Amino acid sequence: MATKDMTMLIAGMDDQRVEQLLELFSNEELMISMPPRVGLLMQTVKDCFETDFHLGEVLVTEASVCFRGVEGYAMVLGESPRRALARAASDAVLRFNQKTEVKSRLIDLLELEEVLQSKQQAENAALVAATKVSFDLMAGA
Repeated sequence: MATKDMTMLIAGMDDQRVEQLLELFSNEELMISMPPRVGLLMQTVKDCFETDFHLGEVLVTEASVCFRGVEGYAMVLGESPRRALARAASDAVLRFNQKTEVKSRLIDLLELEEVLQSKQQAENAALVAATKVSFDLMAGA
């Protein structure tokens, strides 16, 4: 799995798992190069005519962390400084070119999170499918 895909998993983690993730870095020398800060980002979408449309502003939190000379950056939705730090630290550790114990543990934790999120998505899809109405069958009634 690509590094960017792995850090995207953090957006779907619950707060308790984000704290577990941050705990991985408790004995590591991480330098916070940009502390978490909240800001607004313009959300642009395409309308039905493929023209850019500014939907509005979205609240985000961004942070930047340095791990052994490698910079990690994160921007997450909402006001979530701990999640932004976790994602920035994960980005830096995963981009570090050498194998470390913290990198191995981080990959294990994120791979487990991927399994948990995939399972939850499948359960949600099954719930939605159970409510599907077949209008073709109703027409014959």
